[in-house]
Amino acid sequence: MKYDSKLFAEHLAGASSFDTTSTVNADDLPVENFLELHKYLEKTYPNVFRVMEKEVIGKCALMLHWKGTGKSDKLPIMFMAHQDVVPVGDLTKWTHPPFEPYLDEEGVLWGRGVSDCKATMICELEAVEGLIADGFVPDHDVYLIFGYNEEIMGGPGAACRIIVDELKARGIKFGMVFDEGGGPREMNGFNVAAVGVCEKGYADYEFYVEQGGGHAAMPPKHNALGELGYAMWLLEENPMPTFKCEPAVKMFKAQSAITPGRLGELMKDPDKNWDELVEEVLKVPMMSTAVRTTTTPTMAQGSAQANILPERASVVTNSRILPGQTLEDLEAHFRKVLPENVKFRLLKGHNPPRVSPDDNWAYDLLKRITCQVNHDDNIVFIPNLVFGGTDSRYYTEICDNVYRYTGGKASAKTGGAHAVNEHYDTNSMPAAVAFFYEITKAYGDAK
Repeated sequence: MKYDSKLFAEHLAGASSFDTTSTVNADDLPVENFLELHKYLEKTYPNVFRVMEKEVIGKCALMLHWKGTGKSDKLPIMFMAHQDVVPVGDLTKWTHPPFEPYLDEEGVLWGRGVSDCKATMICELEAVEGLIADGFVPDHDVYLIFGYNEEIMGGPGAACRIIVDELKARGIKFGMVFDEGGGPREMNGFNVAAVGVCEKGYADYEFYVEQGGGHAAMPPKHNALGELGYAMWLLEENPMPTFKCEPAVKMFKAQSAITPGRLGELMKDPDKNWDELVEEVLKVPMMSTAVRTTTTPTMAQGSAQANILPERASVVTNSRILPGQTLEDLEAHFRKVLPENVKFRLLKGHNPPRVSPDDNWAYDLLKRITCQVNHDDNIVFIPNLVFGGTDSRYYTEICDNVYRYTGGKASAKTGGAHAVNEHYDTNSMPAAVAFFYEITKAYGDAK
């Protein structure tokens, strides 16, 4: 297979020109744009769509199935990504129009969705297109599955919930699943690969206070909005207690090899040094979420007009739940901290999905292929607790080895996901394509 970064970039630009913004209201989803994207992919990857069986599931999820010879006893392998992107935000702040992707002289592609996560989708398709062109015939089945509402965390009508339920009905399970995630990157002088073996749970709650309302010229001492504001302050001042979960312990232990100073020393034995380690970790917001279930207010609503006292004030919060804790634990904390007049209800959420192993044949295969395609046998692998959420959580129900990982070396020139001027270094694509290509070939014989 020829690993042509310019051609890969051209294909990614084409896919990113379609406005596939996911919407909270399912009826507003631009389904026709997704279907037009499908047509583009069919034209761009003729081998994939000639050899693989195509199904559109739900509104516009794309599932492709390559039937193997059956000579391998391995369950199918699956590569996944999501087609949808987040809203563009303030158009005036974009240097280039978000759905007119621009490739600069350094090979960085600018546009909405180029990094999150159409690059993953395109790299997976390039790999399978190349395998077919090279005459490879798998002894195991291969699936490509692309959802359409990952960016709103699914909710009612979640594409991958529909897909997994359908796969269960057909009796299909997987041996390995790969979803969006990182690849090796330079950190503290080391080449480090953080492999997402699990992720935190997710919950959106609405908190509300109801009162009689009235004219703002005659306010009570504390109206509904004021009481709710105090309740949010209480939540921020009284977070969930820190919690030691096994994925965080393993992650810290692996990070000790690349972490200098006292923190690195503490990470060598997280169980023994837990209290002091937590004290240090809490000083760094990006790390503190590894030792605590978090809740933060993100949306608020009072009355419809400035001179009206709110009859009902509400705040929506977002929580991320550590493995080993549950929605029930979180709600018990809310009841303990909040005044009785503050009510809450779950809008949508789920407990943390199952953790994938970092000590078996599948993880060993992942490591071996990563070192192979990046030409580096000294990569430091870290079993990573992912703080955000991905569609891969659904597939933990039908696969033991689910990894949020793409294998190719990450670039410091990639950035802006969920922000204006999102951009992706297309020079990263050949290694990612090679990772999916080589792991597909090696999977059937892996032990």
